[in-house]
Amino acid sequence: MKFTMLVSTALFATMPVTMVQGDETKNTGVVLQNPQPQERVEHVVEVAGKVLAPGYPVVLVKADQPDCQWWAQERPTKTSQRSFKASAQIGNDDSIDGSRFQIVVLMVPTAEARELFEPGTSFRELPANLARSVKTVVILKKPDGILGKPKRILTKREGLPEIKRVGSIAEQPELIQSPTENSHVERADSVTCYALDERKPVILVRSTQANDDWWVQGVSASDGKNRFVSSARFGNDSTPTGTRFRIVAIYPDAEQTTHLRPGMSIEKLPAGVARSAEVEVVRINSSQVAKTNANTE
Repeated sequence: MKFTMLVSTALFATMPVTMVQGDETKNTGVVLQNPQPQERVEHVVEVAGKVLAPGYPVVLVKADQPDCQWWAQERPTKTSQRSFKASAQIGNDDSIDGSRFQIVVLMVPTAEARELFEPGTSFRELPANLARSVKTVVILKKPDGILGKPKRILTKREGLPEIKRVGSIAEQPELIQSPTENSHVERADSVTCYALDERKPVILVRSTQANDDWWVQGVSASDGKNRFVSSARFGNDSTPTGTRFRIVAIYPDAEQTTHLRPGMSIEKLPAGVARSAEVEVVRINSSQVAKTNANTE
């Protein structure tokens, strides 16, 4: 696979020492400290570990069954010089109580290679020659009630926590700088917009089809004074040219932002949160983007 070749090529010269343990190769690059093997966990569990080699830890989860895919989880955050933590989703609303799942942590050598493991990405095989933790099997424990602490769903719809209303919520037409109304975008593109009241934007995209969900896009990064840029996806490889999408920037507070993870979808825009005016764009094939946008200048 593409990501396997890219990561493995950059890694050969810096491989940590490995030891063979049964039919599994145990690498010394990272140790998974939480959860413990055979621990019963809820849908969202905190993964903690310790790195023993240079690189970036990446957490992956899969059902403990043949032919199931690995799913990349939230990017870990440092808790000390060598320790990290991250939230991981174990199964989904359809998973049965007692289902078994595997958790593994890979050590990716560069920040560029880490981009191949964007949260919500899935793939069938782990890349060869990467330092990794021993796989830990956990058991899903479903609570008696569906409600409770919010679930961080990477690829399915998630219910937002209660949002405090503010005095007046007015759309701000000029907050999204690019793309502009009726311009053309490709499958993977970017959205540039301004901050509002010192809050950075969260970008959402949906097709114009009836009842389609809003999808949370990449985390916004600073691109100059009071301006942010976010990666965005408009459909997939099967999306036909001419499909129309709508873009909106919302400005939640810090607590609300933690529940808006890239790759998740929501049915409606959250009430009481300031937002930009929506911008409608047209999906077009990559080979046509430069030509058609040039013709509009």
